[in-house]
Amino acid sequence: MTYLTKAEFSDLGFDDVENFDKLAKRAEIAIDMYTQNIYKRFINFEDDFDYRKQAVKFAMAFQIAYLDVSGIMTADDKKTMTSVSIGRTKIDYKASESTFSGQQYNLSIDAENVLKQAGFSLVVGADYDR
Repeated sequence: MTYLTKAEFSDLGFDDVENFDKLAKRAEIAIDMYTQNIYKRFINFEDDFDYRKQAVKFAMAFQIAYLDVSGIMTADDKKTMTSVSIGRTKIDYKASESTFSGQQYNLSIDAENVLKQAGFSLVVGADYDR
C-alpha cells in the first residue's frame, strides 16, 4: 500500500525529486512508526476519513521533500549529525534540542504538525478499571 503517488506529490505543489520511490518508502516507514502502524494493524487507509487520508498524504509529501533536501535518512543519522547546511541555512542539532516527539523517527516538523492536526500523536491513553 502506498499513501502517496508521484503524481499526487506534484499535484500538492511540491517540486519533483529524484528517487521518489526510495524516499516515499522511507517516509512511509517514519509515518507508520509515528502513527503506531494504524493503517497496517487496524484501519484500511482507503476506508479512513478523507480528512485523515489527506493529512497523511500531506505528511508524506512534507517528509519526502525533507528527506530529499536534508539527505538525513534515519533517526540515527540525525542523532549523530551535529549540523547540516542547506544553501545559506545551517541547522545545529546539538544546540536546539527538539520538543517534537516525531524527531525520534526522523519525521520532519511539518509532517508531524499535519499528522497532529488530523488527530495522530504519540500520546497514548491508559485503560484502567476500578
